[in-house]
Amino acid sequence: MTSIAWSEAFSVGNSLLDSDHRILFDLLTQLFDATDTGQSRDVVGSVLSALSEYAEHHFRREEALLAASGYPDIEIHRAEHRRLEDHVRDISGRYRAGERGVLDEQVVELLKKWLTQHIQVTDKSYKPWVERTADGGTIPPSVT
Repeated sequence: MTSIAWSEAFSVGNSLLDSDHRILFDLLTQLFDATDTGQSRDVVGSVLSALSEYAEHHFRREEALLAASGYPDIEIHRAEHRRLEDHVRDISGRYRAGERGVLDEQVVELLKKWLTQHIQVTDKSYKPWVERTADGGTIPPSVT
């Protein structure tokens, strides 16, 4: 498996969301490492849980920022987030139930592909809106 690293090419124009994306990349790299090196079931399960929980946290933060910025496709974006959350919850549940093979190379590569494509395509589509919103997403830009 190949790991991934965040770069400025993934920037969405908001330092808070970029920081979240960096953390997601790091957690996914930890998952790569844990599965590649044959770490214990507890270690892999812990990393998978952290990835799942942080992704949900990030999605709520991103969605709040999109709402504050008036992003017109927020419902489509939110639905894509929920599909990934459901998929990761399914993988986590199956892994905790003893299906170690559920985290094979294909699944981890699928998560990597989803994360990179989601940021580069879906998230980049909101960049003009979040750039006009105050960093942190709590104050919409003033109209002059």
